[in-house]
Amino acid sequence: MGIIQKQALRSTLINFIGVGFGSLTRMIMPFVLEKAQIGVLALLDSISGVFIVALNFGYNLILKKLFPKYRNDDNGHSGFLALGIVLSLIGVLIGLVVFYSLKDNYFGNKLDESSLIKPFVFLIPILIFFRILFVNLDGYVRMLFKTVIGTFLEGFVSKVIFLTAILLYVYTIINFDYFVYLYVFALAFPGLFTLFYALFLTPKKTLPSTELMGEFKVMKSYILFGILAGSSSAIIQYIDVLMIEKIIPINSEAEVGVYSIFFFASMLLMIPSKGVARISGVILAESWKRNDLENIQDIYEKSALNLLIIGGFLFVVGWACIDSVLEFKALQSYAYAKYAFFFLGIARLIELSTGVNADIIDSSEKYKYNTYFNVVLAILAFLFNLFLIPQYGIVGAGIATFFALTIVNIFRGVFLYKTYRLVPFGKNFFKALIVVLGFIGFASVLRYNLNPVVEISINFCVITVLFWSVVVGLKLSPDINKWLIKIKTKFIKSN
Repeated sequence: MGIIQKQALRSTLINFIGVGFGSLTRMIMPFVLEKAQIGVLALLDSISGVFIVALNFGYNLILKKLFPKYRNDDNGHSGFLALGIVLSLIGVLIGLVVFYSLKDNYFGNKLDESSLIKPFVFLIPILIFFRILFVNLDGYVRMLFKTVIGTFLEGFVSKVIFLTAILLYVYTIINFDYFVYLYVFALAFPGLFTLFYALFLTPKKTLPSTELMGEFKVMKSYILFGILAGSSSAIIQYIDVLMIEKIIPINSEAEVGVYSIFFFASMLLMIPSKGVARISGVILAESWKRNDLENIQDIYEKSALNLLIIGGFLFVVGWACIDSVLEFKALQSYAYAKYAFFFLGIARLIELSTGVNADIIDSSEKYKYNTYFNVVLAILAFLFNLFLIPQYGIVGAGIATFFALTIVNIFRGVFLYKTYRLVPFGKNFFKALIVVLGFIGFASVLRYNLNPVVEISINFCVITVLFWSVVVGLKLSPDINKWLIKIKTKFIKSN
Protein backbone atom coordinates (compact mmCIF):
# COMPACT_ATOMS: atom_id res chain seq x y z
CA MET A 1 0.00 0.00 0.00
CA GLY A 2 3.03 2.30 0.20
CA ILE A 3 2.91 3.52 -3.41
CA ILE A 4 -0.87 3.74 -3.30
CA GLN A 5 -0.85 5.77 -0.08
CA LYS A 6 1.86 8.15 -1.27
CA GLN A 7 0.46 8.91 -4.72
CA ALA A 8 -3.18 8.69 -3.66
CA LEU A 9 -2.44 11.21 -0.90
CA ARG A 10 -0.86 13.58 -3.41
CA SER A 11 -3.74 13.15 -5.83
CA THR A 12 -6.29 13.60 -3.07
CA LEU A 13 -4.61 16.76 -1.77
CA ILE A 14 -4.48 18.21 -5.30
CA ASN A 15 -8.11 17.25 -5.80
CA PHE A 16 -9.11 18.87 -2.52
CA ILE A 17 -7.34 22.10 -3.48
CA GLY A 18 -8.89 21.97 -6.95
CA VAL A 19 -12.27 21.19 -5.47
CA GLY A 20 -11.82 24.22 -3.23
CA PHE A 21 -11.60 26.35 -6.36
CA GLY A 22 -14.38 24.35 -8.03
CA SER A 23 -16.62 24.64 -4.98
CA LEU A 24 -16.03 28.37 -4.81
CA THR A 25 -17.06 28.60 -8.45
CA ARG A 26 -20.17 26.49 -7.86
CA MET A 27 -21.08 28.61 -4.83
CA ILE A 28 -20.80 31.77 -6.90
CA MET A 29 -22.81 30.39 -9.83
CA PRO A 30 -26.32 30.45 -8.24
CA PHE A 31 -25.72 34.05 -7.16
CA VAL A 32 -24.74 35.36 -10.60
CA LEU A 33 -26.21 32.90 -13.13
CA GLU A 34 -29.77 31.98 -13.92
CA LYS A 35 -30.75 28.34 -13.36
CA ALA A 36 -31.09 27.83 -17.09
CA GLN A 37 -27.57 29.22 -17.68
CA ILE A 38 -26.21 26.70 -15.16
CA GLY A 39 -28.22 24.09 -17.05
CA VAL A 40 -26.44 25.01 -20.29
CA LEU A 41 -23.06 24.27 -18.67
CA ALA A 42 -24.34 20.97 -17.30
CA LEU A 43 -25.69 19.93 -20.71
CA LEU A 44 -22.39 20.74 -22.47
CA ASP A 45 -20.59 18.58 -19.92
CA SER A 46 -23.10 15.73 -19.99
CA ILE A 47 -23.65 15.47 -23.74
CA SER A 48 -19.92 15.49 -24.52
CA GLY A 49 -19.36 13.23 -21.52
CA VAL A 50 -21.58 10.51 -22.97
CA PHE A 51 -19.34 10.32 -26.03
CA ILE A 52 -16.00 10.37 -24.20
CA VAL A 53 -16.98 7.49 -21.95
CA ALA A 54 -18.67 5.44 -24.65
CA LEU A 55 -16.08 5.92 -27.42
CA ASN A 56 -12.64 5.70 -25.82
CA PHE A 57 -12.47 2.29 -27.54
CA GLY A 58 -11.43 0.34 -24.47
CA TYR A 59 -7.89 1.74 -24.55
CA ASN A 60 -7.63 1.85 -20.76
CA LEU A 61 -8.66 -1.80 -20.61
CA ILE A 62 -5.99 -2.65 -23.19
CA LEU A 63 -3.46 -0.79 -21.06
CA LYS A 64 -4.41 -2.68 -17.92
CA LYS A 65 -4.24 -6.05 -19.65
CA LEU A 66 -1.26 -5.70 -21.99
CA PHE A 67 0.92 -2.76 -21.01
CA PRO A 68 2.75 -4.51 -18.12
CA LYS A 69 3.89 -7.12 -20.66
CA TYR A 70 5.24 -4.51 -23.12
CA ARG A 71 6.57 -1.94 -20.67
CA ASN A 72 10.01 -0.98 -22.05
CA ASP A 73 11.41 2.54 -22.37
CA ASP A 74 14.00 1.47 -24.93
CA ASN A 75 11.47 0.53 -27.60
CA GLY A 76 8.84 3.14 -26.76
CA HIS A 77 6.68 0.55 -24.99
CA SER A 78 6.09 -1.14 -28.36
CA GLY A 79 4.12 1.83 -29.69
CA PHE A 80 1.39 1.91 -27.05
CA LEU A 81 1.21 5.71 -27.30
CA ALA A 82 0.57 5.64 -31.04
CA LEU A 83 -2.08 2.98 -30.48
CA GLY A 84 -3.81 5.24 -27.96
CA ILE A 85 -3.79 8.23 -30.31
CA VAL A 86 -5.18 6.18 -33.20
CA LEU A 87 -7.98 4.67 -31.09
CA SER A 88 -8.79 8.14 -29.76
CA LEU A 89 -9.12 9.57 -33.26
CA ILE A 90 -11.35 6.69 -34.36
CA GLY A 91 -13.53 7.30 -31.32
CA VAL A 92 -13.71 11.02 -32.09
CA LEU A 93 -14.75 10.42 -35.71
CA ILE A 94 -17.49 8.00 -34.72
CA GLY A 95 -18.60 10.36 -31.96
CA LEU A 96 -18.94 13.26 -34.39
CA VAL A 97 -20.96 11.18 -36.85
CA VAL A 98 -23.30 10.00 -34.09
CA PHE A 99 -23.63 13.48 -32.58
CA TYR A 100 -24.58 15.19 -35.84
CA SER A 101 -26.97 12.34 -36.67
CA LEU A 102 -28.83 12.63 -33.35
CA LYS A 103 -28.50 16.34 -32.64
CA ASP A 104 -31.81 17.49 -34.09
CA ASN A 105 -33.70 14.51 -32.69
CA TYR A 106 -32.40 15.05 -29.14
CA PHE A 107 -32.82 18.81 -28.93
CA GLY A 108 -35.94 18.89 -31.07
CA ASN A 109 -37.76 22.22 -30.87
CA LYS A 110 -35.38 23.36 -28.11
CA LEU A 111 -33.08 24.70 -30.79
CA ASP A 112 -35.45 27.57 -31.50
CA GLU A 113 -34.42 31.18 -31.13
CA SER A 114 -35.27 31.30 -27.40
CA SER A 115 -33.09 28.33 -26.47
CA LEU A 116 -30.06 29.14 -24.35
CA ILE A 117 -28.18 26.04 -25.53
CA LYS A 118 -28.54 26.79 -29.25
CA PRO A 119 -25.53 29.17 -29.67
CA PHE A 120 -23.21 26.68 -27.95
CA VAL A 121 -24.08 23.36 -29.58
CA PHE A 122 -21.11 23.73 -31.94
CA LEU A 123 -18.77 23.47 -28.91
CA ILE A 124 -19.80 19.88 -28.14
CA PRO A 125 -17.66 18.30 -30.94
CA ILE A 126 -14.63 20.25 -29.66
CA LEU A 127 -15.24 18.85 -26.18
CA ILE A 128 -15.66 15.33 -27.57
CA PHE A 129 -12.25 15.54 -29.28
CA PHE A 130 -10.17 16.81 -26.38
CA ARG A 131 -11.95 14.86 -23.65
CA ILE A 132 -11.54 11.51 -25.43
CA LEU A 133 -7.88 12.38 -25.89
CA PHE A 134 -7.50 13.08 -22.18
CA VAL A 135 -9.27 9.91 -21.01
CA ASN A 136 -7.05 7.69 -23.15
CA LEU A 137 -3.67 9.40 -22.85
CA ASP A 138 -4.07 9.99 -19.13
CA GLY A 139 -4.49 6.22 -18.84
CA TYR A 140 -1.19 5.79 -20.71
CA VAL A 141 0.55 8.31 -18.45
CA ARG A 142 -0.81 6.54 -15.35
CA MET A 143 0.68 3.26 -16.53
CA LEU A 144 4.04 5.03 -16.44
CA PHE A 145 3.31 5.69 -12.73
CA LYS A 146 2.75 9.41 -13.37
CA THR A 147 -0.62 9.41 -11.68
CA VAL A 148 -0.60 12.92 -10.25
CA ILE A 149 -0.40 14.97 -13.47
CA GLY A 150 -3.88 13.98 -14.67
CA THR A 151 -5.32 14.86 -11.27
CA PHE A 152 -3.45 18.17 -11.38
CA LEU A 153 -4.82 19.04 -14.81
CA GLU A 154 -8.40 17.88 -14.36
CA GLY A 155 -8.73 18.43 -10.62
CA PHE A 156 -6.82 21.70 -10.29
CA VAL A 157 -5.91 23.56 -13.49
CA SER A 158 -9.33 23.21 -15.11
CA LYS A 159 -10.98 24.36 -11.86
CA VAL A 160 -8.75 27.44 -11.71
CA ILE A 161 -9.62 28.33 -15.32
CA PHE A 162 -13.31 27.88 -14.51
CA LEU A 163 -13.05 30.07 -11.41
CA THR A 164 -11.18 32.73 -13.38
CA ALA A 165 -13.92 32.66 -16.01
CA ILE A 166 -16.74 33.21 -13.54
CA LEU A 167 -14.86 36.01 -11.77
CA LEU A 168 -14.38 37.74 -15.12
CA TYR A 169 -18.11 37.33 -15.69
CA VAL A 170 -19.00 38.62 -12.22
CA TYR A 171 -16.98 41.79 -12.81
CA THR A 172 -18.61 42.17 -16.27
CA ILE A 173 -15.26 41.91 -18.04
CA ILE A 174 -16.79 39.22 -20.26
CA ASN A 175 -20.39 38.34 -21.15
CA PHE A 176 -22.07 34.94 -20.78
CA ASP A 177 -20.99 33.77 -24.24
CA TYR A 178 -17.29 34.25 -23.48
CA PHE A 179 -17.80 32.71 -20.06
CA VAL A 180 -19.08 29.54 -21.76
CA TYR A 181 -16.09 29.56 -24.13
CA LEU A 182 -13.70 29.68 -21.17
CA TYR A 183 -15.66 26.90 -19.47
CA VAL A 184 -15.22 24.74 -22.57
CA PHE A 185 -11.51 25.61 -22.65
CA ALA A 186 -11.24 24.50 -19.01
CA LEU A 187 -12.71 21.10 -19.93
CA ALA A 188 -10.60 20.75 -23.08
CA PHE A 189 -7.21 21.90 -21.77
CA PRO A 190 -6.30 18.67 -19.88
CA GLY A 191 -6.57 16.70 -23.14
CA LEU A 192 -4.34 19.12 -25.04
CA PHE A 193 -1.67 19.21 -22.34
CA THR A 194 -1.73 15.44 -21.74
CA LEU A 195 -1.03 14.83 -25.42
CA PHE A 196 2.22 16.82 -25.21
CA TYR A 197 3.10 15.32 -21.82
CA ALA A 198 2.63 11.76 -23.10
CA LEU A 199 4.89 12.56 -26.06
CA PHE A 200 7.47 14.00 -23.65
CA LEU A 201 7.41 10.86 -21.48
CA THR A 202 8.05 8.67 -24.51
CA PRO A 203 11.48 9.63 -25.93
CA LYS A 204 11.31 6.87 -28.52
CA LYS A 205 8.08 7.25 -30.46
CA THR A 206 7.18 4.29 -32.64
CA LEU A 207 4.23 2.79 -34.37
CA PRO A 208 2.69 -0.24 -32.67
CA SER A 209 5.19 -3.10 -32.89
CA THR A 210 4.60 -6.36 -34.74
CA GLU A 211 4.43 -8.16 -31.39
CA LEU A 212 1.81 -5.76 -30.07
CA MET A 213 -0.31 -5.95 -33.21
CA GLY A 214 -0.01 -9.72 -32.95
CA GLU A 215 -2.26 -9.33 -29.92
CA PHE A 216 -4.97 -7.77 -32.10
CA LYS A 217 -7.33 -10.71 -31.69
CA VAL A 218 -7.16 -10.23 -27.92
CA MET A 219 -7.38 -6.45 -28.30
CA LYS A 220 -10.56 -6.78 -30.36
CA SER A 221 -12.21 -8.38 -27.37
CA TYR A 222 -10.95 -5.61 -25.09
CA ILE A 223 -12.14 -2.95 -27.54
CA LEU A 224 -15.57 -4.56 -27.84
CA PHE A 225 -16.01 -4.88 -24.11
CA GLY A 226 -14.46 -1.45 -23.60
CA ILE A 227 -17.08 0.10 -25.88
CA LEU A 228 -19.87 -1.88 -24.23
CA ALA A 229 -18.63 -0.99 -20.74
CA GLY A 230 -18.05 2.61 -21.77
CA SER A 231 -21.52 2.95 -23.26
CA SER A 232 -23.13 1.63 -20.10
CA SER A 233 -20.86 3.82 -17.96
CA ALA A 234 -21.88 6.84 -20.04
CA ILE A 235 -25.52 6.07 -19.34
CA ILE A 236 -24.77 5.67 -15.64
CA GLN A 237 -22.89 8.96 -15.36
CA TYR A 238 -25.07 11.20 -17.48
CA ILE A 239 -28.48 9.60 -17.90
CA ASP A 240 -30.08 11.58 -15.07
CA VAL A 241 -29.18 14.99 -16.53
CA LEU A 242 -30.14 13.95 -20.06
CA MET A 243 -33.46 12.44 -18.94
CA ILE A 244 -34.33 15.44 -16.78
CA GLU A 245 -33.83 17.63 -19.84
CA LYS A 246 -36.06 15.38 -21.97
CA ILE A 247 -38.77 14.33 -19.48
CA ILE A 248 -39.49 17.56 -17.59
CA PRO A 249 -41.54 19.61 -20.06
CA ILE A 250 -41.31 23.06 -18.49
CA ASN A 251 -38.09 24.91 -17.62
CA SER A 252 -36.04 21.77 -18.24
CA GLU A 253 -32.75 23.70 -18.56
CA ALA A 254 -33.46 25.37 -15.21
CA GLU A 255 -34.22 22.00 -13.60
CA VAL A 256 -30.97 20.62 -15.02
CA GLY A 257 -29.22 23.64 -13.48
CA VAL A 258 -30.66 22.97 -10.02
CA TYR A 259 -29.89 19.26 -10.22
CA SER A 260 -26.33 19.89 -11.41
CA ILE A 261 -25.59 21.95 -8.29
CA PHE A 262 -26.68 19.14 -5.96
CA PHE A 263 -25.03 16.54 -8.19
CA PHE A 264 -21.73 18.42 -7.95
CA ALA A 265 -22.10 18.64 -4.18
CA SER A 266 -22.59 14.86 -3.95
CA MET A 267 -19.57 14.22 -6.19
CA LEU A 268 -17.35 15.97 -3.64
CA LEU A 269 -17.64 12.75 -1.66
CA MET A 270 -15.87 10.89 -4.46
CA ILE A 271 -12.66 12.95 -4.30
CA PRO A 272 -10.75 10.49 -2.08
CA SER A 273 -11.71 7.55 -4.30
CA LYS A 274 -10.27 9.23 -7.40
CA GLY A 275 -6.80 9.41 -5.86
CA VAL A 276 -6.99 5.78 -4.69
CA ALA A 277 -8.40 4.47 -7.99
CA ARG A 278 -5.81 6.21 -10.18
CA ILE A 279 -2.88 4.35 -8.63
CA SER A 280 -4.64 1.22 -7.29
CA GLY A 281 -5.59 0.25 -10.85
CA VAL A 282 -1.91 0.04 -11.75
CA ILE A 283 -0.99 -1.87 -8.59
CA LEU A 284 -3.93 -4.26 -9.01
CA ALA A 285 -2.84 -5.04 -12.57
CA GLU A 286 0.64 -5.92 -11.31
CA SER A 287 -0.85 -7.97 -8.43
CA TRP A 288 -3.02 -10.00 -10.78
CA LYS A 289 0.04 -10.60 -12.94
CA ARG A 290 1.72 -12.21 -9.88
CA ASN A 291 -1.59 -13.74 -8.72
CA ASP A 292 -1.05 -11.96 -5.40
CA LEU A 293 -4.54 -12.30 -3.94
CA GLU A 294 -3.30 -11.36 -0.49
CA ASN A 295 -2.25 -7.91 -1.69
CA ILE A 296 -5.51 -7.51 -3.61
CA GLN A 297 -7.49 -8.39 -0.48
CA ASP A 298 -5.43 -5.88 1.51
CA ILE A 299 -6.14 -3.12 -1.03
CA TYR A 300 -9.83 -4.04 -1.17
CA GLU A 301 -10.29 -4.05 2.59
CA LYS A 302 -8.33 -0.88 3.31
CA SER A 303 -9.91 1.07 0.46
CA ALA A 304 -13.43 0.21 1.68
CA LEU A 305 -12.69 1.21 5.26
CA ASN A 306 -10.77 4.41 4.54
CA LEU A 307 -13.13 5.62 1.81
CA LEU A 308 -16.16 4.96 4.04
CA ILE A 309 -14.64 7.04 6.84
CA ILE A 310 -13.48 9.96 4.69
CA GLY A 311 -16.56 9.94 2.45
CA GLY A 312 -18.77 9.59 5.52
CA PHE A 313 -17.20 12.67 7.07
CA LEU A 314 -17.72 14.73 3.90
CA PHE A 315 -21.37 13.67 3.62
CA VAL A 316 -22.10 14.35 7.28
CA VAL A 317 -20.62 17.85 7.01
CA GLY A 318 -22.62 18.54 3.85
CA TRP A 319 -25.88 17.26 5.32
CA ALA A 320 -25.33 19.20 8.57
CA CYS A 321 -24.81 22.46 6.65
CA ILE A 322 -27.27 22.16 3.76
CA ASP A 323 -30.25 23.84 5.43
CA SER A 324 -28.12 26.78 6.47
CA VAL A 325 -26.66 27.07 2.97
CA LEU A 326 -30.15 27.08 1.45
CA GLU A 327 -31.18 29.99 3.69
CA PHE A 328 -29.20 32.39 1.49
CA LYS A 329 -31.59 34.42 -0.65
CA ALA A 330 -30.11 33.32 -3.98
CA LEU A 331 -30.41 29.65 -2.97
CA GLN A 332 -33.85 29.61 -1.37
CA SER A 333 -35.44 28.61 -4.67
CA TYR A 334 -33.20 25.50 -4.67
CA ALA A 335 -34.46 24.25 -1.29
CA TYR A 336 -37.30 22.17 -2.72
CA ALA A 337 -34.72 19.74 -4.14
CA LYS A 338 -32.39 19.30 -1.14
CA TYR A 339 -33.29 15.61 -0.87
CA ALA A 340 -31.76 15.12 -4.30
CA PHE A 341 -28.46 15.81 -2.52
CA PHE A 342 -29.36 13.41 0.31
CA PHE A 343 -30.08 10.44 -1.98
CA LEU A 344 -27.17 11.21 -4.29
CA GLY A 345 -24.87 11.51 -1.27
CA ILE A 346 -26.01 8.21 0.23
CA ALA A 347 -25.55 6.57 -3.17
CA ARG A 348 -21.95 7.84 -3.34
CA LEU A 349 -21.34 6.69 0.22
CA ILE A 350 -22.47 3.17 -0.64
CA GLU A 351 -20.16 3.19 -3.64
CA LEU A 352 -17.24 4.34 -1.48
CA SER A 353 -17.92 1.75 1.21
CA THR A 354 -17.46 -1.05 -1.33
CA GLY A 355 -13.89 0.09 -2.03
CA VAL A 356 -12.20 -0.56 -5.34
CA ASN A 357 -14.48 -3.50 -6.24
CA ALA A 358 -14.96 -2.39 -9.84
CA ASP A 359 -11.21 -1.84 -10.32
CA ILE A 360 -10.45 -5.32 -8.96
CA ILE A 361 -12.86 -6.95 -11.40
CA ASP A 362 -11.71 -4.71 -14.25
CA SER A 363 -8.05 -5.68 -13.81
CA SER A 364 -8.73 -9.41 -13.37
CA GLU A 365 -9.21 -12.14 -15.97
CA LYS A 366 -12.93 -11.84 -15.24
CA TYR A 367 -12.97 -8.24 -16.48
CA LYS A 368 -15.93 -8.98 -18.74
CA TYR A 369 -18.17 -9.26 -15.70
CA ASN A 370 -17.52 -5.60 -14.92
CA THR A 371 -19.07 -4.83 -18.28
CA TYR A 372 -22.07 -6.99 -17.47
CA PHE A 373 -22.50 -5.21 -14.13
CA ASN A 374 -22.24 -1.83 -15.86
CA VAL A 375 -24.88 -2.86 -18.38
CA VAL A 376 -27.19 -3.92 -15.55
CA LEU A 377 -26.47 -0.63 -13.77
CA ALA A 378 -27.23 1.35 -16.93
CA ILE A 379 -30.53 -0.48 -17.44
CA LEU A 380 -31.52 0.01 -13.79
CA ALA A 381 -30.57 3.70 -13.90
CA PHE A 382 -32.62 4.22 -17.06
CA LEU A 383 -35.69 2.39 -15.72
CA PHE A 384 -35.58 3.99 -12.28
CA ASN A 385 -35.17 7.46 -13.83
CA LEU A 386 -37.95 6.77 -16.33
CA PHE A 387 -40.32 5.92 -13.46
CA LEU A 388 -39.16 8.32 -10.74
CA ILE A 389 -38.43 11.58 -12.60
CA PRO A 390 -42.08 12.02 -13.76
CA GLN A 391 -43.21 11.23 -10.19
CA TYR A 392 -40.70 13.20 -8.11
CA GLY A 393 -38.78 15.42 -10.52
CA ILE A 394 -35.10 15.91 -9.83
CA VAL A 395 -35.39 14.31 -6.38
CA GLY A 396 -36.57 11.21 -8.25
CA ALA A 397 -33.35 11.27 -10.27
CA GLY A 398 -31.39 11.17 -7.00
CA ILE A 399 -33.48 8.26 -5.71
CA ALA A 400 -32.92 6.42 -9.00
CA THR A 401 -29.15 6.76 -8.63
CA PHE A 402 -29.35 5.49 -5.05
CA PHE A 403 -31.31 2.34 -5.97
CA ALA A 404 -29.22 1.53 -9.05
CA LEU A 405 -25.82 1.91 -7.36
CA THR A 406 -26.89 0.00 -4.25
CA ILE A 407 -28.14 -3.01 -6.22
CA VAL A 408 -25.12 -3.25 -8.52
CA ASN A 409 -22.55 -2.84 -5.75
CA ILE A 410 -24.22 -5.73 -3.92
CA PHE A 411 -23.86 -7.80 -7.12
CA ARG A 412 -20.17 -6.88 -7.42
CA GLY A 413 -19.46 -7.75 -3.81
CA VAL A 414 -21.17 -11.15 -4.07
CA PHE A 415 -19.29 -11.89 -7.31
CA LEU A 416 -15.86 -11.10 -5.80
CA TYR A 417 -16.61 -13.25 -2.77
CA LYS A 418 -17.88 -16.25 -4.72
CA THR A 419 -15.10 -16.05 -7.35
CA TYR A 420 -12.02 -15.08 -5.34
CA ARG A 421 -13.17 -15.13 -1.69
CA LEU A 422 -12.40 -11.40 -1.52
CA VAL A 423 -14.38 -9.31 0.97
CA PRO A 424 -14.20 -5.57 1.69
CA PHE A 425 -15.27 -5.85 5.30
CA GLY A 426 -12.44 -5.93 7.84
CA LYS A 427 -12.82 -6.05 11.60
CA ASN A 428 -13.33 -2.28 11.91
CA PHE A 429 -15.60 -1.73 8.91
CA PHE A 430 -18.90 -2.19 10.74
CA LYS A 431 -17.71 -0.05 13.64
CA ALA A 432 -16.95 2.71 11.14
CA LEU A 433 -20.35 2.20 9.48
CA ILE A 434 -22.15 2.60 12.82
CA VAL A 435 -20.15 5.78 13.51
CA VAL A 436 -21.01 7.26 10.11
CA LEU A 437 -24.73 6.39 10.42
CA GLY A 438 -24.79 7.84 13.93
CA PHE A 439 -23.31 11.10 12.73
CA ILE A 440 -25.78 11.29 9.82
CA GLY A 441 -28.57 11.09 12.39
CA PHE A 442 -26.81 13.69 14.54
CA ALA A 443 -26.39 16.02 11.55
CA SER A 444 -30.11 15.73 10.79
CA VAL A 445 -31.07 17.32 14.15
CA LEU A 446 -28.19 19.79 14.43
CA ARG A 447 -30.24 22.94 13.84
CA TYR A 448 -30.13 26.50 15.24
CA ASN A 449 -31.87 29.78 14.60
CA LEU A 450 -28.80 31.88 13.86
CA ASN A 451 -27.20 33.66 10.93
CA PRO A 452 -26.55 31.06 8.17
CA VAL A 453 -22.80 31.78 8.10
CA VAL A 454 -22.61 31.28 11.88
CA GLU A 455 -24.63 28.07 11.64
CA ILE A 456 -22.38 26.68 8.92
CA SER A 457 -19.25 27.55 10.91
CA ILE A 458 -20.59 25.96 14.11
CA ASN A 459 -21.80 22.80 12.38
CA PHE A 460 -18.54 22.35 10.48
CA CYS A 461 -16.42 22.75 13.60
CA VAL A 462 -18.64 20.56 15.79
CA ILE A 463 -18.84 17.74 13.25
CA THR A 464 -15.12 17.89 12.43
CA VAL A 465 -13.94 17.77 16.04
CA LEU A 466 -16.40 15.10 17.18
CA PHE A 467 -16.12 12.88 14.10
CA TRP A 468 -12.34 12.68 13.98
CA SER A 469 -12.10 12.37 17.76
CA VAL A 470 -14.28 9.27 17.58
CA VAL A 471 -12.39 7.83 14.57
CA VAL A 472 -9.00 8.34 16.21
CA GLY A 473 -10.21 7.34 19.67
CA LEU A 474 -11.67 4.04 18.42
CA LYS A 475 -8.59 3.46 16.19
CA LEU A 476 -10.88 2.58 13.31
CA SER A 477 -8.19 2.98 10.64
CA PRO A 478 -4.44 2.53 11.26
CA ASP A 479 -3.72 4.30 7.95
CA ILE A 480 -5.77 7.38 8.88
CA ASN A 481 -4.33 7.46 12.39
CA LYS A 482 -0.76 7.36 11.02
CA TRP A 483 -1.57 10.10 8.54
CA LEU A 484 -3.08 12.34 11.23
CA ILE A 485 -0.11 11.71 13.53
CA LYS A 486 2.26 12.74 10.72
CA ILE A 487 0.32 15.95 10.19
CA LYS A 488 0.35 16.65 13.92
CA THR A 489 4.10 16.01 14.12
CA LYS A 490 4.85 18.30 11.18
CA PHE A 491 2.62 21.00 12.66
CA ILE A 492 4.40 20.81 16.02
CA LYS A 493 7.84 20.93 14.38
CA SER A 494 6.88 23.96 12.28
CA ASN A 495 5.90 25.82 15.43
